[in-house]
Amino acid sequence: MECVDARLNGEYPPKAVAKLAAVAALCVQYEADFRPNMSIVVKALQPLLNPPRSAPQTPNRNNPY
Repeated sequence: MECVDARLNGEYPPKAVAKLAAVAALCVQYEADFRPNMSIVVKALQPLLNPPRSAPQTPNRNNPY
């Protein structure tokens, strides 16, 4: 948990951090043959993405984006 940005104030899922750390550890293996290719990394991390918990942003006249 020392790797997590302190500005998150504990507002993150610990299991997601553990999975991220595990994937990162695979990516820095000394032997290239043991490192996953990026498609595997993306597939492993994709489930960690969540939509924001706040109300969805909708475009308005002043800020269409």
